[in-house]
Amino acid sequence: MKFKWKGKEYYIDGFLSSQLDSILYNVKKDWDFVLFITGDRTVRGGKSILGMTVCAYLAKGLADMGLNKDAYTDKDIYFDNIDMMKAAFTKPKYSINHYDEGREGLAASKAVKSMGQDLVDFFAECGQLNHIFVIVAPDFFKLNEEIAVARSEFLINVYRKEVAHEVDLYKTGKKVAVTKLQRGFFEFFSRKKKQNLYDKAKTTGRKNYGLIKADFVGRFVNQYPIAEDIYRKMKKDALSRFSEKKEKEKEAGVSKKEGRLRRYLYAVCSHLGLRKVDLVKISKDNGYGVNTIYNQFLKADQEVRTEREAMLEAKKKEIDTIKKEEGVDTSNFVETDNRNPKVPINID
Repeated sequence: MKFKWKGKEYYIDGFLSSQLDSILYNVKKDWDFVLFITGDRTVRGGKSILGMTVCAYLAKGLADMGLNKDAYTDKDIYFDNIDMMKAAFTKPKYSINHYDEGREGLAASKAVKSMGQDLVDFFAECGQLNHIFVIVAPDFFKLNEEIAVARSEFLINVYRKEVAHEVDLYKTGKKVAVTKLQRGFFEFFSRKKKQNLYDKAKTTGRKNYGLIKADFVGRFVNQYPIAEDIYRKMKKDALSRFSEKKEKEKEAGVSKKEGRLRRYLYAVCSHLGLRKVDLVKISKDNGYGVNTIYNQFLKADQEVRTEREAMLEAKKKEIDTIKKEEGVDTSNFVETDNRNPKVPINID
């Protein structure tokens, strides 16, 4: 069937629109709804496009019912679940929140697991916002049970079809057999069916959407209720931020590990009383630059001195505070630190 939204005409499957009508009917009765759209454990199947279509249809319904005249714009698409949850608190009732997990592979799996638990915590704290959350994720089976079964209303799984085809691929006049991949198909699992699917996958160890027969199957078309160029730029920017964040986390992890090793080196060298010439020799014997170990030692020494000075300063302030409260003049107090580690002898 066709529907108009913001002056343009779009297509949506008739059986799917009926399910969304039920969501619209009940949301005004103090309900929140979580709707999942997944991609059959594959990528590039069109789940984001179907997600936008679902959101546009819901937004049209909310406007027609006089509940929210502008429930869905590009500002309501999120690629980070934390951003979505923060924004949800600032929105009016009957708003739409569209989360699109744009990452792929292992990164997406980790993100979906985290998102599932975050949503559980979010709903436990926020009460009823009367919002509709449309979650586009790569894999239903990666979700924890509470959000996958108890908290979500239904599951739409997008899949592709493989059709045998013959084509003159190399322009030689001779056709070759190929497999043509077709987008635009989905299967719908009601609350009960998706629970059966999740349970069966868990008991059999088989993560396959074909374990349970869907309530119905349908088609969708390649359409962008949110302008394609805007959506693609948003997704590209989000993926760029994810990459930058990952690099920073990686660098932080390496720096932390290097710091621990440096402190260990410092403690060993200090305990053995090694000199600079000893550290230079160890570096050369092990194929490092002549001053590599020595420079790491000096860096660790500076870190220790900085921490020690900060500790002494904090201790002095604490004693000053205590003495002032007792009316004692602390101007002539001298602090000592008896916990200095043994330092190398004749390091220069």
